[in-house]
Amino acid sequence: MHRTMPRIQAVLIPVLRAALPGVMVMSWMPDVDHRTFPSLNIRRLGGLQRDVRRLDRPVIEMTAYSRDGLIACEDLYLDARTVIWDMVQQQTVTPQGHLHSFFETMGPTQFDSPWDDTWRVQGLIQLGLRPPRTSGAATVHDDE
Repeated sequence: MHRTMPRIQAVLIPVLRAALPGVMVMSWMPDVDHRTFPSLNIRRLGGLQRDVRRLDRPVIEMTAYSRDGLIACEDLYLDARTVIWDMVQQQTVTPQGHLHSFFETMGPTQFDSPWDDTWRVQGLIQLGLRPPRTSGAATVHDDE
């Protein structure tokens, strides 16, 4: 048996990387030797599986980090949020699947950053996620 429902990161990360050049977009912060800023971390926090083959409602924690101050960090979060919003509004189809709904459960909020001389802004967004529209959808492979 293979899974047809993609990880939310497999749908979001390639689109965010393309839309935000110069930003390190990932699902897990690398060790100190490979960490660069600005960066955007996309992490699933849970959600509701409506139908394990056709509809997922993941909640993501989206965290922006910047060395260029609070405003730059907030702008990065807002830019990434707009990219995701546009994916929903335009029904952007990726090889892994597409998003069909958007609900921000916690808007951009400043938190202490775990790294010196950086800023951190994060929020929570629930997304509606559907797999590719092919009957033989493959298991998703990504580098995250």
